[in-house]
Amino acid sequence: MEFGTAKLSDLNMEHLTGLLISIGIGFLIGMERQFSKETQEHEGQFAGIRTFTMVSMFGFISAILSSLMGTWIFGATLVCVFAFVIISYMQFSKLPSNKGATSEFALLITFMLGGLVFLGMVLFALIIMVVMLLLLTFRPTIHLFVEKLKREELLAIILFVVMSALVIPFLPDDNFGPYNLWNLKEIWQMVVLVAGTSLVGYMIAKFMGERGTMIAGLVGGLVSSTSVALTFSRKSKETVSASSSFYYAMGIISACTIMFPRVLFEVYVINWELFLELWIPILIISISGFGSAFLIYTFRKGKPGGAGIILKNPLDLATAIKFALLYAAIQWLVKYAGENFGDNGIYIAGAISGITDVDAITLSMAKMAKSGGDSVIAINTILIAALSNTLVKFMIVLSIGSVELRKTAFFGFCAIFLTGSAYLLFYTTF
Repeated sequence: MEFGTAKLSDLNMEHLTGLLISIGIGFLIGMERQFSKETQEHEGQFAGIRTFTMVSMFGFISAILSSLMGTWIFGATLVCVFAFVIISYMQFSKLPSNKGATSEFALLITFMLGGLVFLGMVLFALIIMVVMLLLLTFRPTIHLFVEKLKREELLAIILFVVMSALVIPFLPDDNFGPYNLWNLKEIWQMVVLVAGTSLVGYMIAKFMGERGTMIAGLVGGLVSSTSVALTFSRKSKETVSASSSFYYAMGIISACTIMFPRVLFEVYVINWELFLELWIPILIISISGFGSAFLIYTFRKGKPGGAGIILKNPLDLATAIKFALLYAAIQWLVKYAGENFGDNGIYIAGAISGITDVDAITLSMAKMAKSGGDSVIAINTILIAALSNTLVKFMIVLSIGSVELRKTAFFGFCAIFLTGSAYLLFYTTF
């Protein structure tokens, strides 16, 4: 939104549009602050919907005047807003019900947003506004989340930031090794992607707590569906209630199924074109898996009790290094198998890799397809690896779970296997 050195009389639609956007930004932020203050029954409030709206307009108008008469005007008005905020804070901070300076800083940012709108950075201003509204609206949730954090979990978050923001920029971006295959920066980016996905799932599981077996299976499956299968299989033998085994089976099937959308997300991040081909089979398999879990719940109506799953924090340096080595090894295995045994060799490599980890082979195949490899082979290998990993969890249920759990889980696992196998057969035949 360029206004250049227009005269004061040169008002046009761009001026009017910018003013309306500024009013909207101030109005939304002020509405949230007004609602927050009134629901918390404060004795007094620093600023409400009218003040925030006018401050946003003030920022926009100050930016216009600065472009016409000199940048000192915007600086002077900003100082005035600062002074107003400081004086108001000193007055309202004396009230016992007013603690912190959230509204004060929100007002300063609102003034700046008006200036950004004038500069034509409308999208950037709207993004900042949305982030502000999320931080303000979910304040109790954020505080509760922080209260639940343990020291090792805080360290995991810090480690993730270090891994992603500080390590990646300094890694060399050159290929080396057999087949000139490995790239340290690319390998570490895959580590960050998988670690970040697992960490988010872990935090969701921690925050949600025990919300029922199916929910526990879903959020636990984002971290480790194998851990869910192992935990619920053991619990099925500890309980004397046969109905509990049905809910444990429902949780295990949900955890195994959520792995497929997770795989799809990883492909989406690495290779958009492959994502467009892979989402259909993933959707079909997911529907069959979640549908089976829902049928189990329907046939055994009742309230599914909470089932605590002890999930290990998925992020530590040793785990990250192990995954990096595993990913590099699978890259080599896929390349070697393809060179010496053709497509069947790659499929076998995918099945073997899926026994221990499905993320590494998924990322490897997505990267291979992006580099010019056959997308059909990549899709088939990813599905084979995912089904192989699902088979491992089925074996855990058969070897550790109760008789009722085996019978019920068999129904869900069969739905996943049959759907996945049918799609592979159809896809390779036609």
